[in-house]
This record gives sequence, structure tokens and C-alpha cells, in this order.
Amino acid sequence: MMSTRFRKDAGPDGAVSQHKDRFGSIETVGIEFIPDGQRTSRPRNLFTVFFGGNFAFSVIVFGWLPITFGLDFVGAVTASFTGLIVGTVLIAPMALLGPRTGTNNTVSSAAHFGTRGRLIGSGLTLLFALAYAAIAVWTSGDALVAAAERLLGTPVDGTTLAIGYAVISAEIILVALFGHGTVVAMQKFVAPVVGVLLIMGVVAFAPTFSPTSVQADYLLGDFWPTWILSAVISVGGPLSYAPTLGDYSRRISRKLHSDRSVVAATCLGVFLGLFVTALFGAFTAAAIPELGGSYVADLVRSAPAWYLLPILVIALAGGLGQGVLNLYASGLDLEALFPRLRRVHTTLITSAAAVGLLYLGVFVFNAVDSITAMTLVLNGFAGPWVAINVLGFLAVRRGKYSPRDLQLFRANASSGRYWNTRGWNLRAVIPWAIGSLFGVLATDTSLYTGPLSQLAGGIDLSFLGSTAIGAVGYLAAVRFWPEPQRLPRSTATEHVLLSNHD
Repeated sequence: MMSTRFRKDAGPDGAVSQHKDRFGSIETVGIEFIPDGQRTSRPRNLFTVFFGGNFAFSVIVFGWLPITFGLDFVGAVTASFTGLIVGTVLIAPMALLGPRTGTNNTVSSAAHFGTRGRLIGSGLTLLFALAYAAIAVWTSGDALVAAAERLLGTPVDGTTLAIGYAVISAEIILVALFGHGTVVAMQKFVAPVVGVLLIMGVVAFAPTFSPTSVQADYLLGDFWPTWILSAVISVGGPLSYAPTLGDYSRRISRKLHSDRSVVAATCLGVFLGLFVTALFGAFTAAAIPELGGSYVADLVRSAPAWYLLPILVIALAGGLGQGVLNLYASGLDLEALFPRLRRVHTTLITSAAAVGLLYLGVFVFNAVDSITAMTLVLNGFAGPWVAINVLGFLAVRRGKYSPRDLQLFRANASSGRYWNTRGWNLRAVIPWAIGSLFGVLATDTSLYTGPLSQLAGGIDLSFLGSTAIGAVGYLAAVRFWPEPQRLPRSTATEHVLLSNHD
């Protein structure tokens, strides 16, 4: 039987007791199983969270990057569109894990990677969440300070930047600590407000917009390698959400809402949010006469005076929306690594790590180069992980999971349906490791060039190759080394208890 010592609100069957999930209440639930009867969220909340959560300079900057790589507006938009479509299609089934398992996606991944193999997903989520949270604080803090310089005449130096980053960090950390109910309510405010301000930005920069202007030489020497690089970077947007979709879909009742509505709401929210912001980033970048090393600094410098206040609001509200998504996810996944800690504690720890990463990236390394390198490298690790989870869901588990067995790690139990080889399912772990290794070796950035980066004449194969290797390897493994189908007797009994609870 599951131990109850890890959570005061956990019942004897491992499920959490009734709790309040609303604005202003501190969420007490971490990665425990949430019974179907206590799931009060709706698919439209998924759309709101992932649509509004993208309305931030940290996401807009990914529409600016292709322009700095030497593409014109059309090339940048088509590359972003293609990458976002591929990424969104790939992660779509990941939204269905949460409603089936009652927990987040990295804990759910134990069904495919093993009880301890879930740590791979937790590690990836932490890296994605910390990196993107740092970018959210960096871009919003830069916008805050740059706009203040034009409005109030304050200098842009290390001190003012540090203060700007601190302001953005404080608001993000505060909301993330409150948890799910507050995050959802906050996104319902961010989406319409920042959405209107982005439309105003199109009006502000329309007079200087030039769709055919080219700001730089092709980063990789020719159009197609540079275009493909931009598309691969765009894939990273949806891919970064794959581990965190369950943070919100786990609160949706399967008895009340269909799989189709969950997938549709998630995909529309992720794709539209990312594409709208990519369009805005590319549009404004093509309207700025001369680009420097900071998108927000260029944006503030070139904006008409009347648009400076909207930029300030976008920095505060948009940075809040994006940063909270990442810090909330990072707190849950650190808890998956250290189950004895509470979500509030792990969120504070990851918040400190994200802020430290921010200052390191801004004041020690070149921020633009760091973003590019980070995205490509993480894509190489995340691609095969997502592919294996999707194939495991569709082809191996066929959408059927034992929520009780997924939670056995919290009691340090070395048993259960998903234990496998010392807690690792090598059928998934080995293909993932091989695919990830290829991704690292095939990556080509200004900070790092892998020995296999020239396999296709400079065209980046890191994401596609790593994902394909992971997917094919996993299908071959489960074909020639089938997983046992019988549920261990003790675990089967616990599974029945959990089902009866619902």
C-alpha cells in the first residue's frame, strides 16, 4: 500500500484529498494522483493557458531570430509556420496522458521509460523550464529598462538591468507559488490585454515595414540551410510544452470531456499562441531599420513614443504569463526528483536556479547565441523522448495506464508494472540515448559544432535525425523484445482500489 508520509493531504490509496483550486489559493497538490471527481478544469482553460502564455517577448524573440539569420519576412514566417506545425502535431497525443493518469507528463512517462526512467523526462523539463523562464525574465526585463530610458531618462546599465530582471522575477515567482488556479486565472487576463497591445504594435510599425528587406547575410551561407535551421528552432516551441501539457490536462475529467476536445484545445492554444507571436516578431524585425544584438532594445529604440507604454505593459504582463508556465512546471518536476519536498519548496528552489541562469546568460555569454544553441541542443534530447512517449501511448499502452503504479516511486517501492530493469525500461531508454547522442553530434551552432553537422551539406539534421532514431529504435525494441502484459498481483489489487476510489 502506498505510504502517506509524503503528503498530509494524501489519502490511504495515494490520491489527494479534496482541495481548493482557485485564484488566490495556494495549491497544495503536487504530482500526486488527482481523482476524476476532483478535476474541475475544462479544455478551454488549456487553450487559454497555452495561447496567452505565449504572448511574451521571450516567445516573440523566436520570430525575430530568422530575420537576424538573413531571411526576409516571408522566409521567416514560412520557416516558423512549418516548424510549429511539425512540433504541434508531434506533441498532440501528449495532452491525453494527464486525463488518463491524473498526474503530470513526466511522471506518466514512467509507463514507457520505467519507474526510474521517468527521471529523464523530469530532467528535460527542468532544463526547458529553467531556460525559457530565464529568457522570459531577460527579454521582459530588457524591455522594461529600455522603455524606462526613453520615458524617464534612466540609464541602461548593469544596475538598472539587474533591477528590471528582479522586478519581473518577483512577479513570476509570486504567481507560480500560488499554483494552478491562479495561473489559469492570470492567463485569462494576459491573453486579451497583451493581444490588443500586439495589434497596436502592428499599427505602430506598419509605416516602416518592408517584407523584402534583408538584415544580414545567410547565417549558414545559403537560403535552404538557414531556412531549415529556423524551422528546426521553431519546432522547439511546441516541443518545450510536451512535458508540461499534463500539468493542466490532468485536471480535466474524462467523464465530462472528450479526448478530441482536449487535443483540439491544446493544439490550437499552442500553435496559435506561438504563430501569432512569431508573426509579430518577424513583422517588427522587418520594420526596424537596423538590428542590433537585442530584439527588445531595437524595438524600443524604433517604436513611436505612443507605443512605449504598451511595450511596458507587454513586458510586465507577457513576461508574467510565459515565466509562470515554466516556473510552475519546474517546481512540479523537481518534486518528482525529490518527492519528500512540497511543490512550494521546489518552486522556490527552481526560481533561484532560473534567476541565476538568467544572469549567467546575459552578463557572461552572448544571449542570442545562447538561445540558438540551447534550443537546438534541447531539441535533440526532447525529440526522441516525445516520439517514444507518443508511440508508447498510441501503439504500446494504447491509452491504458495504471495510475497507482505510476505513483509507487513516492513510496520507494521497487516493484509494480513499470519497474522493469532496476527501474529502467531499456526498450525506451536505449533508443532515446542513441537518438540524443546523434542530436548532439549533428548540432551546428555558433557556440558548438558537432562532428556530424555536415552530413547534409550544412542542413541541420539534429532534431529530425534524433527523433527518427528514437522512434524507429523504440518500435523495433518493443517488436523484438515485447513488454510483459500481465499485471503483478499486488499491483493489480492496488489498481482496482484506485479505480474504485473514482
